[in-house]
Amino acid sequence: MTKTSCFDAAVEFSHPCGEDPLRVLLCIEETSVSASLRFYEEHTEAGEKVMFVQAQTAQPLFLKWKEVFTVKSPDNKEALGEGMVLDPFAGKVTRSQVKRRLKYLKELLGNEKEMLLAVILFKGIHGIQEKEIIRFGHHSRSSLLELSKELETEGQIRILEFSPLFVVSQTGIVFLCEKILKYLAQFHEKHPSDIGVPRGKIQKRFDVHPRILTLTLKYLTQDGEIKEKEDHVSLFSFEVALLPEEEKILNRLEEMYLKDKFQSVSLDDLRKSFRLSSKRLNKMLALLTEREKIVLGKDGFILHSRWLDEVIQQVRNSGKRELTVSEFKEMTGLTRKFAIPLLELLDQMRVTRRRGSTREIL
Repeated sequence: MTKTSCFDAAVEFSHPCGEDPLRVLLCIEETSVSASLRFYEEHTEAGEKVMFVQAQTAQPLFLKWKEVFTVKSPDNKEALGEGMVLDPFAGKVTRSQVKRRLKYLKELLGNEKEMLLAVILFKGIHGIQEKEIIRFGHHSRSSLLELSKELETEGQIRILEFSPLFVVSQTGIVFLCEKILKYLAQFHEKHPSDIGVPRGKIQKRFDVHPRILTLTLKYLTQDGEIKEKEDHVSLFSFEVALLPEEEKILNRLEEMYLKDKFQSVSLDDLRKSFRLSSKRLNKMLALLTEREKIVLGKDGFILHSRWLDEVIQQVRNSGKRELTVSEFKEMTGLTRKFAIPLLELLDQMRVTRRRGSTREIL
């Protein structure tokens, strides 16, 4: 358990609320501690008036959601009312945050399932992990898992991991989707010649868990809002603005790969040959890949898509069920140096599957 000295609560007593903190004595189980109460506002619950407050205690306490306490005068002579813990680990609240905080506290007055959803919603795009929820309330792991599954079935949350449990609200995902789309649009406007935003830069920008970012980008991709190429993310409708000179370089690169069919030219050699910076060369290759003109293989091999398609058709139309390396070399006219990495690429593309020294044609 974790101690806290600042928590939000609902209290019911006759003392008028004001802007200044009220000095009181809080009695929780067998513990009495001096505290100050700051008032948010009054709230009517089941015909009774309660006040939402933030309590600052003189010493840390072990507290849980809906734990009850008595409010007394500082001298312990007069009972002022009763209270109930809502958020055991509340932070300081600015004036601009009060409205959202009050909505949250009203939701915490509900049952365990309503409390769980309220906490997950409040965490927004960052989600919440099992240890935080258990620290907050009285859930056992089994009941927490059962409630989470119910909320996911209702479309309220997404379970990112079961052990330990890690969840995020569906509204948090939708909100992050909107933010990322807006960010991409602004980036494209400022950097029209860049192929997109590096995924790591988006991660850093929004400071979310990698699992949450992956899920969000998956949603956006499935909805046709974005595309991902070479670890870069862009709007689906975005096209890189090229200078006439760059279009010529792009055409020359494509012609070179179409003519030579299978290349093992290092990126450094290409950069020197075309007098390009590493960044511009990467952009050129990414554009050719995006336009499905070339395919990047392992170990620096680059192939023209048209020639690769011809090889795939040759393999599939060979009438064979299996293919040896020698047969593949004879079919393509390649040496072993080039045939092996090309076969590995075909394995990745699920055209073939390696079985010992041969390839099964799928």
